[in-house]
Amino acid sequence: MKKIILRTGLAAGLAAAAGGAWATPCDSALSSYEFYVSTGDSSNASAIVSNHPECFPGGPVASGVQINNTSFLLAYAIWNALALRQSVDGPTVVGSANLKGMAAGAGAGKWNVWGNLTNNDTRQSYTAANGFKTKYNTDVMTSVIGVDYGLSPTMVIGVSGAFDEGDGSGRNTAPRNTPNTTDSKGYLIAPYFGMQLSKTLSFDASAGLGRGRIDTNNNSEAKASRWFAAANLTYNRWFDRFQLTGKASLLHGEEDYGDIKDPSTGLKWIGTDARNTIDQLRLGAQAGYWMNGAMPFASLSYSNDLRRKTTQFGSPNNPIGRDAWVWGLGVNFFSVKDGLTAGVAYNHELGRSNQNNQSVMANINLRF
Repeated sequence: MKKIILRTGLAAGLAAAAGGAWATPCDSALSSYEFYVSTGDSSNASAIVSNHPECFPGGPVASGVQINNTSFLLAYAIWNALALRQSVDGPTVVGSANLKGMAAGAGAGKWNVWGNLTNNDTRQSYTAANGFKTKYNTDVMTSVIGVDYGLSPTMVIGVSGAFDEGDGSGRNTAPRNTPNTTDSKGYLIAPYFGMQLSKTLSFDASAGLGRGRIDTNNNSEAKASRWFAAANLTYNRWFDRFQLTGKASLLHGEEDYGDIKDPSTGLKWIGTDARNTIDQLRLGAQAGYWMNGAMPFASLSYSNDLRRKTTQFGSPNNPIGRDAWVWGLGVNFFSVKDGLTAGVAYNHELGRSNQNNQSVMANINLRF
């Protein structure tokens, strides 16, 4: 209790500089924020978060990056694995008595083991409450493994696990401010289900639970529980050697952070807990061309955050845009005889205000 009182007293001494240009390591920003929470001053609390989003993993800016680069990425990896499972045989003439489903395939078995490795690079820049630019950059590497089984020619069930590790930095460009560095780790476990609805339509759904942790400057630590749910409706059709795919997706992601603490003392900054939620719609199309074992493709999708919610005290208006366009290029490789597929892809998000995102993905599937 004595430490909390002393720290709050220090924050009160710095209160006049809230949102100003003083050099701000995260422990100072957190102490000031804690003071404003204790006094009910949401305006100055909002300024602190706006100036230094990297110090508040539970804030809408930082948490939004984590949800998109971990939970929503896993949902996409699952969809991609099911799509490759369906395409393992290449172009197939689909007739009323020859439905090509997720578990179909003349040369492959009912089991499918797959892996996905994705690196996401996110850059954010916006004018903060103090009138200076705030820049927040993160790189997150996510490794996913999964296994699924064909219950019937048109139905698949499976389970996947994702493990993410990232680093980043944030800095407000006011004079004398120095960057704060971040490190993150987390995991998710997600069962999933896929079903062929007709010759050209399929549906899949997944849901996952996990944990995450973000350390800042090695002197503050935030832990969160996370969960997501996702559903995709996919249209897929071959025109000779051309494959056209359309997809509509609904995603829900949530992260619930406890109070940030000093890992060396265990002392918490009271009032820094927050829960963040994103509901997102994605609409996309992809075109590929079969080249006897290889299929280059191009994709374009639209993403919109239908709903964003945070419980953070004094949370400023989220400066990151709600919608974006994502274009992508890639190539998939197929070995029909061995039931093996692999691929690489590059995706670039454009049009989201104050944010730029690029990702590189590699994947492999083996059916047996």
